[in-house]
Amino acid sequence: VETLVRWQHQTDGLLFPDRFIPVIEAGGLSGRLANAVLAGALRDAQRWSATGLHLRLAINVAMDNLTELGFPDEVAQALADAGVPTSGLVLEITESQATRDRLKLLDISSRLRLKHIGLSIDDFGTGFSSLAQLRDIPFDELKLDRDFVHGVGRDPALRAMVQANIGMARELQLRTVAEGVEDRSDWDCLRDLGCE
Repeated sequence: VETLVRWQHQTDGLLFPDRFIPVIEAGGLSGRLANAVLAGALRDAQRWSATGLHLRLAINVAMDNLTELGFPDEVAQALADAGVPTSGLVLEITESQATRDRLKLLDISSRLRLKHIGLSIDDFGTGFSSLAQLRDIPFDELKLDRDFVHGVGRDPALRAMVQANIGMARELQLRTVAEGVEDRSDWDCLRDLGCE
């Protein structure tokens, strides 16, 4: 399951991230938001686990977190406190984030992977793609963007692109996740192509 942040505003109703994340980033608060989302997700995971439902959590992570050397230890401690195994968490890093401060990102991501915390490259194929990211950063998951997934069952060009990405991921021993599956045709096509 992926944890998605939303803001229930008193007067404006439900706000999606595009309305408030830029303000949070400009104010230097994205790390604090990520920590709050992680804490909430782990509380949910505890409740689900108590009922016998063990789900892997996926959480978007802020670049602010990925430059803090203590971040991997903080995440591991939060998981331990919640009784969630480190293998039960995947931190999603967008392609655009992976292009910034690559040396620091490699350091932090390696520390996370050594703790068996999953790392996913999110929004793959949306314009910031670099095969060097897949080579250099220890991702264990490639997340196909919905722009390539929606309609894949009917569009031969999309199918070819998705098939190529899944094949590459398989060769790199990366799990594949597709976002934006909205109908049976896309689901069946992705299954046929070997997307997990």
